[in-house]
Amino acid sequence: MGNLRSILLLFLVAGYSAPQVLAAKNPNIVVIFVDDMGYGDAKCFNPRSQIDTPHIDSLARDGMMFSDAHAPGPLCHMSRYGLMTGRYPFRTDVTVWPKQPLIKPDQMTIASLAREQGYDTAMVGKWHLGFHEEGYDKPLNGGPMDRGFNSFFGIRASTDIPPYFYIRGNQAVLPPTNHIAANRSEGWSRIQGAFWRDGGISPDLKLHKVLPRFTDEAVKVISTHGRRSAKTRKPLMLYLAYPAPHTPWLPDPEFRGQSGAGMYGDFVMMVDHQIGRVLQALEQADMARDTLVVFTSDNGPVWYDADTLRLGHDSSGGLRGMKSDAWEAGHRMPLVMRWPGTVAAGSRSDQVICFTDLLATFAEIMGTRLPPGAGPDSFNLLPVMKGEYPADKPIRAPFVMRAGSVATTMLIRDRDWKLITGLGSGGFSKPNRIKPQPGGPTGQLYDLANDPGETNNLFQQKPVIVARLKERLNGIVQSGRSRVAAVDASTLDGKVMCGYQGWFNTPDDGMRLGWMHWADDRHRRFGPGNISVDLWPDMSELGPQERYATGFRHADGSVAKVFSSANRATVVRHFGWMRDYGIDGIFLQRFAHGIGRSDRMRHKNTILENVRDGAKRAGRVYAMMYDLSGLPKGGVGRIHGDWKRLRQNRRITEDPGYLHHRGKPVVAVWGIGFNDRNKARAYTLAECRTLIQFLKADGCTVMLGVPTGWRELNRDSVEDPKFHELIRLADIVSPWTPGRYRDLKGIKKHAARHWSPDVKWCAKENLDYLPVVFPGFSWYNHRGDELNAIPRLKGQFLWSQFIAAKRAGAKMIYVAMFDEVDEGTAIFKVTDNPPVGANVKLLGNEGLPSDHYLWLTGQAGRLLQSELPIQGDLPIRPE
Repeated sequence: MGNLRSILLLFLVAGYSAPQVLAAKNPNIVVIFVDDMGYGDAKCFNPRSQIDTPHIDSLARDGMMFSDAHAPGPLCHMSRYGLMTGRYPFRTDVTVWPKQPLIKPDQMTIASLAREQGYDTAMVGKWHLGFHEEGYDKPLNGGPMDRGFNSFFGIRASTDIPPYFYIRGNQAVLPPTNHIAANRSEGWSRIQGAFWRDGGISPDLKLHKVLPRFTDEAVKVISTHGRRSAKTRKPLMLYLAYPAPHTPWLPDPEFRGQSGAGMYGDFVMMVDHQIGRVLQALEQADMARDTLVVFTSDNGPVWYDADTLRLGHDSSGGLRGMKSDAWEAGHRMPLVMRWPGTVAAGSRSDQVICFTDLLATFAEIMGTRLPPGAGPDSFNLLPVMKGEYPADKPIRAPFVMRAGSVATTMLIRDRDWKLITGLGSGGFSKPNRIKPQPGGPTGQLYDLANDPGETNNLFQQKPVIVARLKERLNGIVQSGRSRVAAVDASTLDGKVMCGYQGWFNTPDDGMRLGWMHWADDRHRRFGPGNISVDLWPDMSELGPQERYATGFRHADGSVAKVFSSANRATVVRHFGWMRDYGIDGIFLQRFAHGIGRSDRMRHKNTILENVRDGAKRAGRVYAMMYDLSGLPKGGVGRIHGDWKRLRQNRRITEDPGYLHHRGKPVVAVWGIGFNDRNKARAYTLAECRTLIQFLKADGCTVMLGVPTGWRELNRDSVEDPKFHELIRLADIVSPWTPGRYRDLKGIKKHAARHWSPDVKWCAKENLDYLPVVFPGFSWYNHRGDELNAIPRLKGQFLWSQFIAAKRAGAKMIYVAMFDEVDEGTAIFKVTDNPPVGANVKLLGNEGLPSDHYLWLTGQAGRLLQSELPIQGDLPIRPE
C-alpha cells in the first residue's frame, strides 16, 4: 500500500484482538474473527486433526502461534464484547443483547480508537452485540455504525438465531418478511449439524450463502482500498466476523466428505477456504507484506466426547470441555499472528493472553495512549509479538472470566494455576453444576503445567494457593479493572512519587564513565575494596543484556552482576515495576554540576530519554528535579539554558506523562537554603531567586527541596529571613528528612514538630506541601558510617512515616529514593543474597521478598487516597 504500512488483523475464529505494524503513518488493520472453532481443529495446533486447514497453517508457518490465548467469555456475545471494548464481559449485563446494545455510547472500541486516529473503519459479518430494535423497517441504532465503524454489512447474530436478514449501515437491506421452518440433522445433538431455529427470514438471505457472501464483501473492501490513491487514502481497519463454523454446518458441495470429521469438519474446511480468499485479496492489493494477520476463534466448539470417539477427531485438542464451559476448551483459543519483518516466522509464545488485549495493542501501534476508563482489562502485546519480552514473565495481569451458563462460576488463571470457584463445568458440559459435599472441595484448582486436561483437582491440597487466587480474583472483580490505568498527569495531589537517581554506570554501557556510583574509584575494578553501595539490586528478572559482571561473588560462587541506568531496558523495567505496584511516578534527578560537560550531558540526556520511554510505556508520570549540590558561586545560572533546551528542543513538557500541577508543568529545584555543617552553600539565595523567577516566567509550577528547619530557620537551614521570601515565590515546599530521625519515636516527634505546623504554614501561604519519607539509611561502604545506621525494621520504619504524613494532612508524598543503593534508601527490588567475601559487608533484605518495599509504597498510595485505614500496623500482604 505504497509508503503506508498496513496491518491486517485477521481474527479468524470468533474473538481476539489484532496487533500492529509500526510505520511512518498509521498502518491498516484487518480483523477476521470466526465462530465456534475448537483449539484442536487447525492442524498447526493439532497435528492429529482430521481437518485440512492449509491457509490457517500457512499463517502459523509464517508467524507466531499463541498456545495460551483466551476468549474473555465462552459464548459469542460475551467474547465479542471483550474483543471490542477491552473490558471483561462479566462487568456488564450481557443478557440484554437481543433488544439493547451491550456497548455504551461513550465506551471506546477498537473501531472508535482507530477512527480517532484517522482510519477508515469497516465491519463485515456477525455483530451479536445488540441494537435498539424497534422494528426492522426502522434504523437499527446502537450497532457498528454508532460504535466506531464507518460502514457495516452483516447480520445481527448467529445464523441459527432468527430473524435472519442482512443489514447495511444501520438499516435492514430487506425486512425478514418470509418464514423459515426449524431444522436439525440426524446423528448429531439438537444443537449440532444443520441446525437452525424457525423464524422470520428476508427474501434475499440464504443460510448456505451467508459465509461466502461475507467473504465477497470483505474482498470488496480490501480491493477498493487498494485502488485508492496512496496520497489521499486513509489507513484501513476492517473487522471481518465470520458466523462459522457455528451452526448451521452448511458446507458447499465441493467440501462435503472431504474431512474426517463429518459435516463439521467439512464446514471448517470451507471456512479455511474463505480465509484463503481474503489472504489472496491482500496479495492482489499489494498489502500482504505490510500486513499483520491474526487468526483466532471466539469460544470453544460444540463437540462431545462421543463425537471424538466416533470420528477420531478431537476438536478440543486434548483440552477439557466445550463451548460455554469454565474448563479450558470453552475459552482457550487457537491464535496466530503473521507480520512479515516484525513477527518471526515459525515462532511461538506461551504467554497467557486474552482478546481484550487488542485495544491496548492497537493503541501502542498507533502511538497513542488509552484515555482513562478505556480498556480496563486490556494489555499491550506488542513486546511479545516482537520477541522483546521475557518468556517467563507474564505480559498481563491474571486472566479472569465468568462461565457461560452458571453465572456464579468464575475462574482465574495466574501463570500455571487455575482456580474455578464452583464445581462442574459452568457451561454446556454435564454436569455444569455440582453441589459441594460436607468436607469436600467447594471449587476446582488445577496445575495446568502438569495437568492440562484438568483431571486432578488440587483444591483441598493447596489451600494457600486457593486463598491467594481468590484474593486476586476478588480484587480484579471489585476494582473494575485489571490493567492499572495511566496515572493522571494533571496534578500532584494524591500521588506517591519517588526520587530517581538514574546515576549508575558500568564500563560496558557506552557512556565511558566507568563504575559510576558503584565504586569509590569508578575507573578501577569494581570488587572487594572498591565499592560505594550498601544494598545489592535483585538481578533475577533482568535480561542477559542488562547484566554487567563485577568482581564480587555470591555465596554459591556465581559472579555478582549489576545494572546500568544507561540501559533503556532496565529503566523501562523499573517503570514497569512502578506500574505493577501502583507507584505514580518519579522526580528525575538532574545534577546541575554536570551541566555543560559533554560526557556528563550525554549521560544525563540518555537517562532522560530512557525515563521518557519508561513513563510512556508504563503510564507513569515524571518531572525534572534539578539538584544544586556541589555548585560553585554563580553556578545556578547554568540551569536556565538547560531547561530551555529540554522544553523547546526536546519538548519534554508535552509528553503525556510529564507531571503538571496547578495547570502548569512541574519543575523541582533541590538544595535551596541548606546550611551544611553550619556553613552556607557557595551558590547564593539571590541566584536561587533569579532561577525561580525564570521558571515561573516560563509557565512552570516550581517545587523547592529545602532543609528540615526551613520554617524556623534553624537546624540545617540558613538563618536568613530572605529565605522565606524566596519560598513564597514558589508553589510547592518539600523539606528533606533522611537522617533527621532514626527510629519510630523520632518519626512521631518529627511529625509533631515539623510536618503538622509546616502543613499549616503552607496552607496559609497558598503553598502545597510534599513531605519526604525514606525506608532506612546506610552509608558504610562509601563514607565509613555505621552499616545499617537507620534500620528498616522490615518496613515498619517506612510505613510509620506514611501514617504520620497522612495524619499531618499531607496530600502528596515523596519517597527517597527509588534506586539509591548507595545510601541504602532504595525501595526497588534488592536481594537478600548479596555478594560475600573477606571484608565484604552489604545489607540483605531482612528475609523479605525483594519487592517488599515496592509493594509497601504502592499501599501508601491507597492510604493517601483513603482506601486504607490510618493505622500504625503494617498492612497484611496476601500470600
